[in-house]
Amino acid sequence: MPWSGRVIMHVDMDAFFASVEQRDNPALKGKPVLVGGASKRGVVAAASYESRKYGCKSAMPMAQALRLCPHAIVVKGRHGKYGEVSKVVFEVLRSFTPDVQPISVDEAFMEMTGTMHLYEKKWGTNGNDALERTGRAIKQRIREAVDLPASVGISGNKFLAKLSSDLSKPDGLKILDPRDAERELAPLPVGVIYGLGPKTQDRLRKLEIKSIADLRAFGEERLVSRFGEQARDWLRLSRGEDDRPVRLEREQKSIGKERTFFDNISDPEELRALLLGFTEEVARSLREDGLTCRGVTLKLRLGDFTTFSRSASLPSPTDSTKLIWGAALGLLNKWLSERRGALRLMGISLHGLSSEEQLGLFQALPEQAPSEKRAQRQERVDKATDSIVRKFGRGAIRRGGSLRDE
Repeated sequence: MPWSGRVIMHVDMDAFFASVEQRDNPALKGKPVLVGGASKRGVVAAASYESRKYGCKSAMPMAQALRLCPHAIVVKGRHGKYGEVSKVVFEVLRSFTPDVQPISVDEAFMEMTGTMHLYEKKWGTNGNDALERTGRAIKQRIREAVDLPASVGISGNKFLAKLSSDLSKPDGLKILDPRDAERELAPLPVGVIYGLGPKTQDRLRKLEIKSIADLRAFGEERLVSRFGEQARDWLRLSRGEDDRPVRLEREQKSIGKERTFFDNISDPEELRALLLGFTEEVARSLREDGLTCRGVTLKLRLGDFTTFSRSASLPSPTDSTKLIWGAALGLLNKWLSERRGALRLMGISLHGLSSEEQLGLFQALPEQAPSEKRAQRQERVDKATDSIVRKFGRGAIRRGGSLRDE
């Protein structure tokens, strides 16, 4: 290898939602496309590269994007389709290494440290040449599988790998030798560092800190005195230092589902219906993985990006859709009673995961479990539902209000 230590790859699908729409509709190819809701409350979920030339970007209000690019074509998103494509992409990534950490539906880290020797042998070469050939093979396999472009960044840690893929967009590949990181990072804007949002960047600009070189020159203690201990992390990243591991799926500590809405939603019944669908999906994932959970967390984000998180513990480990839904619904109803506002994003995550074998230890305590007869009935319902979904797809069956009100 060109450097000793880890080899991390970051794969990022380019303008994913918009690229899928352009792929599926040839009339959109080469045109500025905005995926999202077209109403006054609509938000851009993805902007094609043709629209980005005009300043359009994801998370921007649709009205603002259309002012920047009046001739843009607005397409309503298809979450189901994007999920299908994403699944195929991740199958491709896992064919190169089992050590894949999904970040979202369209990007992931790949731990290649233990597998690069196989590709060096396959290509009959080593060093940067082996890295580049492997990265290009990943891009080619993705293109063959889903006919979409991807950018690949390769380096010695997660921060540098992601930065490399960002710098290579669109449809590029970049290798950043970690030994060259300090030099290559120096002229870049401080905004490339994790945790430096717009408000923090404004504060830094007032101190004449615009580039990573400026950040380093300002001095660690002066930064810490103004911004707290997090400034030490910024400086570590500014030097290209990042020891975070690639967290493998088999080590996951939670299972979750969230969605950014194309139009902000304020109707309580619509929110409850969406949350029920999310709950069915994450509970099914639990059962498919042979796991139970001890807690539920609800995530809500308003149109102004204010984010709320509420959690609830379950009385005993469970994989029951009904019990998880009861906890999730309680959290949502409590939030709705405390304040109202149109939501841009909603999500649910399950935590305190454990294997099914441990469930019996808790079910042995009668005060912690429902009656055996009702529990067995609910288990049969869940298993039957799972079987139908596996055979006919997620839209084949949905639970009614009895699940909430029984």
